[in-house]
Amino acid sequence: MDDPPEPKKKGVGFRSRESIEQVRRISRYSNYDVEEIEAYWGDGNDHKLRKQELRSAVQEWQAGRRMSDNLTFTTRGIMDKIGEGKQIKKANRERARQAVMDEQELQDQEGIIDDDLLAEIYTATTVNSKKKAQNEAMAVREEVDAFGTNGKSS
Repeated sequence: MDDPPEPKKKGVGFRSRESIEQVRRISRYSNYDVEEIEAYWGDGNDHKLRKQELRSAVQEWQAGRRMSDNLTFTTRGIMDKIGEGKQIKKANRERARQAVMDEQELQDQEGIIDDDLLAEIYTATTVNSKKKAQNEAMAVREEVDAFGTNGKSS
């Protein structure tokens, strides 16, 4: 006879970190081998080093020791990683998710499924964040273009 199924355990279980394979965001269909990928992206140690360098740069910036932007350091992109900027980013994400979840619940009550409407609601909810990011990107582009024209010798 078959054994009865074991009852499911209540709660959440996690695997140890050693058993989790690091995710690489490179298509498995690419022709790159592991050596080429690591030569371009670096290995796990390089990633940890970059994170530590960013963390120390942010700490120096917060302490007022690195206030000026230059060729090797910029404050752009840091604001949403710390303090108030991080809280704003988190609130924007939560608002967008909640809008989509509310619409899904409404659709479920009405017995319909409209993925396009969900996408439109998400887009409408995130439009201000996207505009802000585009404006910041254009400002960076203008700075780079200005540097390119001012840095060239005639």
